[in-house]
Amino acid sequence: MIFFYRVTLAILALLMSSERADGEAIRIAYGGTAGYNVPLWVGQEAGYFEKHGFSTELIFTQLDIHALLANEVQFVNTAGFVPIQASLQGGDVVIVATSYNFIPYSFVVHKDIRSPSELKGKRIALSRLGGITELAARLAFERLGVNPKEATFVQAGADAQRIAAVQSGAAAATVLSPPGLFAAASQGLRVLVDLGDLGAKYPTAVIAVTRSSLRRNRPMVKRFLMGFIEGLQLYKENKAFTLKVMQKFTKFTNQEILSQSHDYFVRNTSLVPRTDAEGIKNAIPEDKLGGRKVEEFFDNSPIEELVSEGFLTKLPAKK
Repeated sequence: MIFFYRVTLAILALLMSSERADGEAIRIAYGGTAGYNVPLWVGQEAGYFEKHGFSTELIFTQLDIHALLANEVQFVNTAGFVPIQASLQGGDVVIVATSYNFIPYSFVVHKDIRSPSELKGKRIALSRLGGITELAARLAFERLGVNPKEATFVQAGADAQRIAAVQSGAAAATVLSPPGLFAAASQGLRVLVDLGDLGAKYPTAVIAVTRSSLRRNRPMVKRFLMGFIEGLQLYKENKAFTLKVMQKFTKFTNQEILSQSHDYFVRNTSLVPRTDAEGIKNAIPEDKLGGRKVEEFFDNSPIEELVSEGFLTKLPAKK
């Protein structure tokens, strides 16, 4: 009998060890290949989510927030406009981290477009309607003094597809951030407006979860953020590793473009990814708030808890 119990305990110990090795299964959605997505990829490739107890699957989809609300994924890395819009429509979603609080887009046109007036009646290629690229395009039109209603916004997919659409003349313009921006410039497309010059705050790259998930499983959310923050640190400190990760996920092979993209984003990437209330406010049309407070759309408390618990000060240098 004693032998039986010992064998049983040994089997249970092996099962528990295997379970820890496999980690808690989570799925993470991301919506594009722009350079502000890179810290997530770096965290994944470096094994930081696994380090904090997860078995992760990254999913590239432009239906990221729908997947979150359907509980098909547990986290989304996306533009802040997406979870904000979902929340405005009653969705159970909240932003828990923001790694990039500025607008990194430029308005890029076909080489034959010489003046803003030539955009009238033309097609403008966006990654998706209602997303950050549409917002960026509307800001560019405002800067150029052109009514956006005089052009047609079309959904055209990821950077490479939009660049091809403008090159071929199927669209007159698009909005791009690095590395797509630098790739487009190297292929002869022209920048009419650099929105980065505006210095406007905007939650360009956020991590969002459902409020119910944060309420039910706060420790799990914090562990995920620990892996994400370690990825941010490695992203800043180990450029060589980051460029390899960028090449894998973006499919761009030009090392100069990848290097320029990293240099562009790393300057304004927040290593402590607090969400900026001013940026959230800029992302919400004033007529849409309906009496709600800006602070209802994000929750910095998990990040602040990690700071107060000393997690960031204990992180070793990433080489």
